[in-house]
Amino acid sequence: MTKNHSAGRALTLAATAVFTLALSACGGGSNAVSDTVNTAVMPTLAAPKSCTNIAGQLDPVQTAVTTQLRPAVLALPTIGASAAGATTALAQTLDTVDALSNALTTLARTQNPQQFTSQLGGAGDSILCSSASLSDALALLATAQTAPIPGLSTLQQTLATATQRVADGLVGTAPGGDLTVLTNQLVTLANQLAALSGNLPPQLNQPYLAEILALNATAFRSLALILGDVGALNGTKLATDVTALLLTTTNTLQGAAVRLGVPSAALTPVTTQLNVAVQTVGAGLGAVAAPTLQAVSAVLGGVSSTAGGTAAGSFSDLLDGALAGGGSTASLGRVTEVTQQLGGAGGVNLLSALLQSFGGILPR
Repeated sequence: MTKNHSAGRALTLAATAVFTLALSACGGGSNAVSDTVNTAVMPTLAAPKSCTNIAGQLDPVQTAVTTQLRPAVLALPTIGASAAGATTALAQTLDTVDALSNALTTLARTQNPQQFTSQLGGAGDSILCSSASLSDALALLATAQTAPIPGLSTLQQTLATATQRVADGLVGTAPGGDLTVLTNQLVTLANQLAALSGNLPPQLNQPYLAEILALNATAFRSLALILGDVGALNGTKLATDVTALLLTTTNTLQGAAVRLGVPSAALTPVTTQLNVAVQTVGAGLGAVAAPTLQAVSAVLGGVSSTAGGTAAGSFSDLLDGALAGGGSTASLGRVTEVTQQLGGAGGVNLLSALLQSFGGILPR
């Protein structure tokens, strides 16, 4: 599948057009976009390198969301454009799971740390893409409401802060510390978004919009857990948290189908594919991730690091830096160092560790 999320880009253009008119009216014109309704400044989010779909096991779910659910949502009165943007954001968030799963599977099959880290940039981009779609959706909410929306400006600023953290790939003095900063920011973002979804102004307080914003909050909270699991080298918990994300999304859509205001013909393909994913993705990810991350732990636990700390701290630095697909000088240096360690610079062979962890049989 080669989705490029053109629907999300269309929403971006729509939001840009709305705010261009607002800026023209008030004589503004800086890099930040003026939110004339909420008397605040919408911050500029870090831009992804690409929003092209990352092929993976969740593609059928994403296809159903973007081709079946999103068009039906767009037709909803008043909230259609905002709800559609939040729907796109949810689909893009799932690309992070595909990217992480693909990277771990590649590492198990090839024993090549460079290929592993190169795929992590896609996970970072998917976070930036989903954040941008969500930000556009929230901006459209602001233009549809004549009174300030409590918490909206704060939420937008948190989005900007978190995306800049992803784009910079900063690595600090404490190994693994910056990954914790990122995951904490994602939790804060999730909490603020959940609060907004439960406190929408009357004009915007329609079932589907509240549900999809709450689902995006769940997705960001799950991303914090999932990234933390990988950084902590805990493949078993990673599979559990991915399954929990899919189950929550399935149950929310199925349980609220009657009152969402969206035709069942648009919801059914999504819930069908989610049910399939729940059964296959978690089990498949667990079978690969747990032994692979055990092997990585064995390798990093047997080599020295110039930054010190534990194997999990070193791997968290690699994950944090590689999400940026470049990032700061510090992050590039740390990614290079940990990649070299995984390549056997310390005398521990990743292939041997993988063979031992998989019981002598690597995944095909």
